[in-house]
This record gives sequence, C-alpha cells and structure tokens, in this order.
Amino acid sequence: MKPLGSFRVVELGIGPVTGLAGMVLADFGAEVIKVNPVAGDPFADMPSSNLWLRGKKQISVDLNEPSQVSELRELILQTSDAVITTLSTAERTKLRLDNETLRESRSDLVIGAVSGFGERGPLADYPGYEGLVAAKSGRMMDFSGIVDREGPVYSALQVGVHASSQSLAAGLLAALENRTRTGHGHTFHTSLLRGMMPYEMGVVSVPQLRGRGLMKAAPPQRVRIKRMPTFNYHPVPTKDNRWLQFGNLLPHLLDNYFRVMGFKKLFTEERYKGDPLTWDPEDQEQIRDEMFEAMQTRDLQDWMDIYVKEGSVAAHPYQSSQEALSDPDIVDNKHVVETQTGKQLGLVANLLKTPGKVEEVSEPVALTSLMGRPLQIPRKTTPTKPSKPLEGVTVVESAAIIAAPLGASTLADLGARVIKIEPPTGDPFRSMSRGVGAAKCNTGKESICLDLKSPHGQKVAQQLATKADIWIHNYRVGVPEKLGIGYDQLSSINEKLVYISANGYGPNGPGAKRPSTHPIPGAALGGVVWQIGGLPDTSRKLSNQEIRETARTLLSSNDVNPDPNTSMVIATTATLGLCIQRLTGTGQKIFVDMFGANAYANWDDFLSYENKPERPQVDKLAFGLSPLYRLYECESSWVFLGVVSDKEKQKLETHFGLDLQSEDLAEQLSGVFRQKHASEWEAELIKQGIGCVRADENSTVQFFLESEQARADQLLVPAEHAEWGSYMRLGPMVEFDAENSYPGASLAGDSTHSLLSELGYSSQQIEEFETSGVIRAA
Repeated sequence: MKPLGSFRVVELGIGPVTGLAGMVLADFGAEVIKVNPVAGDPFADMPSSNLWLRGKKQISVDLNEPSQVSELRELILQTSDAVITTLSTAERTKLRLDNETLRESRSDLVIGAVSGFGERGPLADYPGYEGLVAAKSGRMMDFSGIVDREGPVYSALQVGVHASSQSLAAGLLAALENRTRTGHGHTFHTSLLRGMMPYEMGVVSVPQLRGRGLMKAAPPQRVRIKRMPTFNYHPVPTKDNRWLQFGNLLPHLLDNYFRVMGFKKLFTEERYKGDPLTWDPEDQEQIRDEMFEAMQTRDLQDWMDIYVKEGSVAAHPYQSSQEALSDPDIVDNKHVVETQTGKQLGLVANLLKTPGKVEEVSEPVALTSLMGRPLQIPRKTTPTKPSKPLEGVTVVESAAIIAAPLGASTLADLGARVIKIEPPTGDPFRSMSRGVGAAKCNTGKESICLDLKSPHGQKVAQQLATKADIWIHNYRVGVPEKLGIGYDQLSSINEKLVYISANGYGPNGPGAKRPSTHPIPGAALGGVVWQIGGLPDTSRKLSNQEIRETARTLLSSNDVNPDPNTSMVIATTATLGLCIQRLTGTGQKIFVDMFGANAYANWDDFLSYENKPERPQVDKLAFGLSPLYRLYECESSWVFLGVVSDKEKQKLETHFGLDLQSEDLAEQLSGVFRQKHASEWEAELIKQGIGCVRADENSTVQFFLESEQARADQLLVPAEHAEWGSYMRLGPMVEFDAENSYPGASLAGDSTHSLLSELGYSSQQIEEFETSGVIRAA
C-alpha cells in the first residue's frame, strides 16, 4: 500500500497554495481529489500547474448549482478524511461547507483553510496575491536599498506561497496523525500573511527590548546597496567571468577558505588577528583586492573542483532556476525527476523505507465515480480533543543556527514537546545578532547542554532518543555516528523513531559532505538571479571597483530566506514521517536538505517542458514583473498594483479608461498614480475589487507590531522569556484554536537539570556531570 494510501483529501481550492500542499500528500500516495470550477482552475494557465496538479483526481463542480454542491458535500461527509480549501468562511457558510456544518456530521473530519491576509481583520477581504501581501506587510520596504533608487523594492521569490503551502501540508499531516492516534478531527487556518512570518528573524523583539532599556539602540545602518559584503559571505568572479557565492559563516570555515587560497599572512601577522570586521579598513580592502585577483586565476569549475575535494569551504555558482535543474547536487539527490512531459520538481523529502512517487497529471473524472469509498472513522481514544494536534509527541532536536531549529520550533507551535540538545557553549546562533534570531528559532523548547564528544553525553542523548517520536539534526554526513546519535545507533534502541537528517546538499552528489549556509542555496537555486533580473555580465573582466558594486548587489539581493524556506520543509517532513509511522508502526531515516527545500521555494520555475514560458523577468530597477503587477510611485508614497484575473483587468480598464494592451501602459499608469497619495489609491481601488495596496507604510517589524490586521488576526501572541520577562512574539504558522497559548524562547541549558532528573539521574550524578563538563545548566 502507498504510504498515505489510507487517506482521502478533498482539495477544494484554486491556485498553487492548496495545489502544492495537496501535491505533497499525493506524492506519498494519499488520494487527493482536486475540485475545479466548471471553467477550470483559473490559475491552471500558470507554467507550473503541471507540477501542483500532478497525482490527483480532478472533478468539476459548479458551486452555483445546489445539486452539485450537495453531491460534493456527500462526497466529503461519506468518503473523505480531510478537506483543504481557499474558499472564505462566508463562501463556505453559504454553501453549507463550513467547519461547523461539516463537523456536525463528522467530528473526526480534518479541515484546513488558507487565505491571503487571514480570516479576520480589516484586510481579510483584500485580494490574496503574493505581491499584495508582501507589499502591505512591509517585505518590499525591507528590500529597499537593493537597487540604487528610493522606495520599496519588489521581492521576487514567492516565500508567502512556499511557507503557507508547506504550513498547510504540515498542519494537515499533523491533524491526520492526531486523528489516527486519538480519533479527533481538527480545523485550522493559515494565510499568505502568516507565510511572511518565518522571514522576520526575531527583530520584532528589538523595539520591545529597547523600550525597556534592555538593549541599546543600534548605530545607523548604511543603505544595503552601499554595504560591502563580509569576507565569509562574499560573491566573487572567476577567470571565466562567472560568479561564485561563499557561505563560510563560522570562523573555522572562513579560515579554511583563506588556507585553501594560500593567504598565509592572515594567520601570522598581528594586524589580521580576530574577526575581519575588526581589521583596519585599509587592510580589509587590500585583502579584498587580493581575493579578487586570486579568484580570477582559475575558471569557476576549477575552483569548485578544489572546494569539493577540500570539503570544508562553502561555495557555489550563481545560476538560474532552469540551470539548477541540471545541478549535480540537485540531480544526484533526485530533487528533479523525469516525467512524460519533461523535468519536474521531485519529492519534498527522501523517506528511505516508504518512498513517495511522482505521478502524472490525470484527466478529469465524474464526481459520482468517486462515491462508495468505505470510510473508516478512527475510534476515539481520548475523551476530549487536544487543542494542538502534536500534543503527546516528543521531538529531540540536535541542531544549530536557523533552518532545523526554526523547523523544530514550528513543531512546538503545533503542540509537540521539543527538547533541544546543544553543546556546553550553546548554539552559536545565540551569540549572533544580540540573540534575537536565536530567540525566534528556539521558542517552545526545553534546552539541555551536552558534550556529545563524551561517553556520558552520548549516553544521555541516547536515553532521550528512547522517549522521542522524532529526532532532527543538521550535521554533515558521518558526524552523527561519531557523536553516538547516528540513525543505526538510535533506531536500535527505538525502532519507531522518525529520524530526520537536514543538511545543506543532501547525502548524495559532490556536496554531500560539504557545509552550506543561506547564501549558498540563494545563489544556487535561482532566487537571487531572479531578484536581480538575470545573471551578471560575463562578457568581460570587471575592474575591482566594478566587482565591488556587483558583489554588493548580489549579496544584498541574497535574502536570508533559504534558511526559513528549509525550516518550513523540515516541519512538513517531520509531520509526514510521523503520520506514516502511525500508519505503519515503524520509524525510518529521512533526508531533507537546503537545496531540495529551496527548489520547492522556486516552485514556479523548477520544471521544464517543451515550449514552457520563461520565468517573467524582474526589471532592472525592481519595480515588478509587468505593468499590472508592480510598484508605482505616488504623491510622496508608493503602491503595489496586483491585477491578475480577467475580471480584475476589466475593472481596472473601466476605472481608469486605459487600454491595457497599450505598449506604454506602465508609463500611463505611472502618470495616473502620481496624482494621489498611496493611501487614497488603496482605499479607492480596493473598493472596486482591484488589488492595490500602499507599499511604503511600514517595515515588516512595524507591520507585525503596530498594524490593526496583525492584532485582529493574532499574528503576535504573548510569551515569557527568562531574561526579558513578558514580550510579544510572532504566532504560529497554523492556527488551530485562537485561544491557544504559545511559550517563549528557551535559554541554553535551561532544562538540563530537570531533564536529567526525568531520566533518573541523582543530584550527585548531575553535579559530577557539571563539574566534569559533560553538561551545562543555565
């Protein structure tokens, strides 16, 4: 039987968010029934639709025809386990497909909804397009400075779609796992706006801390385009004028790079001691020039051969998403598969015992042909429904920095108990950026500081494994075994363990044992190239000053998103593995990596087939993709216009009296928008059903802290921090119950003693461990 073959999911939604979430389940054998309007999914003309329609049974239902709606309701109530939908609460209530009506007959049913801006608040009825959500929530203001002009900058990569689709899948899988375990159904909601939350790296806490005098004001920051990259994250050209991106975040990785390059004086001369940021500015620029010259002595592939052989330098070429389809690490880890129509994005994760399979897009079938499926309603084993689906699930995380820790925190928000193992010195991310990013990535956890290089530390970790349902680590291949926490070691004492290896490149291919940090997949998977409007010019050698300018542009466009992109996939993978474990009774080893996760984030262009349209280009000044989907300057302000459907285009054409086929449409619209303030345009056009929002009103942090929408949709929730006291943190990616509470961030070692006591260690043994350095407590 297929891994998820016992589940039937009705996908009552249009477009890629429910499409991608349903695809994840279909890839692992769930029977996903895609419900289309009679005229078809209006987003089916997207070049990527073959991707998110694959493996599903498609039916057509006229939601204006009561008899067909009645048949759909019967299909759901009599044959299905879950529903995911883009229909609003009002639409579902009108059709008697709302949560209350459906669950009145089927309390075990799982129902997940997704919207643009959320189901509550003043923006609830705004058109839910990625560009509108990114602009209104401040993401495009966060990108200001990437190009050399004033105002917000279009953010190309569709992180909202990626994060919300993965969260929808994770919420659905978590709820199905809970249903299997307890017999109870769940309802939940997420949104594109919540999909923006993973990319805010804890900075919402900064104004709160400064307001209490717990953090000093930071010195003014230079405009992003004017800032030089640090040496560890530097883009550089090679002899053949192609560009490499480095990602040597930690000091030992940067030292490895300098050693490989033969920069011996950096290790012998006093002026180069310590962090390069503390060097004399003239010395920094001299080394930068020497680095440029050295890198241009070999072609790009020659350098990559050296770095792969050396194994401890994080570097990768800049390439487009189409070029990434042939990247050896992508191919060798099966992140791209061959279908009847061409190449396509592979599976979300590599489950070794219960692998998934990419199926083709099927022809539509009649709804009536799907009736009669025997429904097995699980027996209720608990008298009351858990408020969060992963209550009773234990996760052990042995990981650092952002990707895996944030993924584990997402599981904590779903109700899991998460135990974080970190070294006695703590997760190194805790000492970066004043710890605010680490606070975000470690909410809802119990921390134990263990020396995993010691026999006693390894024994404690293995004892924790006996209590765990899920284990997540982000070590490179071969390292867990040296620390006593390899899959074979842990599964021998807990055969039901879902063991997730989340590293940079995956277990196969040239990058298998190499390090990776966020700029690497940003450069390698096509996100940066899309953001800057194409690859840098390779036709000539640049001067050092030109290299500086191009490097600034590349790195300032290389947003931190690859880490959170991976976090969302890790959360999906964990719930997928756990759900399959509940069905089969066995655990397994699962591989997920930053390259595969960021291929998913580039879902719109990670496929190829004959006559496939090219990915629409971002213009060189980063206004947007087209005259109807871009930023416009207004009277001392900016708007983002997002007009997609034919109906919206007709409304815009009527409202402005413009010919939308005109070659100078962007110029005409620019003239119109300059006549009023952005807030006036938003109020006027939204009232007409035209997507238009002010784009320069706030940063992301200001939006989440101050906007009425954030308050109304509870995007911020109260929490406690051991050192900060009460504070407001960003809420869950998936909201199951508006009354739920969410814990704050853990401190390194804050639960060391309590966890050891829980494992049966005496006070004397704990004291001996602490004295010998095996453990550390907060």
